[in-house]
Amino acid sequence: MNKLDIVIGSNLSFLRERFGYTQGEMGRFLGISQPAYSKYEEGKTTIPPEALEKLAELYYVEEYDLMQDDKSLLQPSLVYAYRKQDGENDFEAIAKFHRIVKNYTLMSNEICE
Repeated sequence: MNKLDIVIGSNLSFLRERFGYTQGEMGRFLGISQPAYSKYEEGKTTIPPEALEKLAELYYVEEYDLMQDDKSLLQPSLVYAYRKQDGENDFEAIAKFHRIVKNYTLMSNEICE
């Protein structure tokens, strides 16, 4: 285990628990098993870049922030607004929405400069 894998795993665990998701849900979102996802959070396995990108989009945080040992950087707010009340979540739709908002924000900033 290297320190970066442990930091990323700790941050993923923090965010997942904060929003009430299960490791099984995150595994299904990434197309892997719950035990495989668990190894990401434990820092036992290096998370592939594509999976890190998907999770950053879902949680509406920067990938770089997931690599920092500072939980104060992990303050997403849009996730709460798009959680279903019946316990079923469409993680792909949430991540896609966050990607659209992020791109819109970047584009707006470019136009205003």
